[in-house]
Amino acid sequence: MSPATGAGPYPVTTEDPPLLPGGDRPGFRRTTVRIDPGDCRPYRPSEWVDCLVVIEAGEVDLQATSGVRHTCHAGDVLWFTGLSLRCLVNRGDTPVVITTVRRR
Repeated sequence: MSPATGAGPYPVTTEDPPLLPGGDRPGFRRTTVRIDPGDCRPYRPSEWVDCLVVIEAGEVDLQATSGVRHTCHAGDVLWFTGLSLRCLVNRGDTPVVITTVRRR
């Protein structure tokens, strides 16, 4: 795994090529995002374009621009493209780990 990329307190790691079921798939890229307890990660639409999103660990609140919140749990598979989100919030006591998979 490569070192964390991105700026600030929002760690992102990228594996290249990813380890997907069935072996290496050079046409895909996997990224792992970690949100520590109590942290809020601003939603940046460009980070989620064409991504399948899997909540690997923890629970994350998706806060919409309207103020509505929806809690997602470990094991949930999502698609963030086109959503009006403000941020992703970890209100729990354990880190949230989110994995994304996208085509290159």
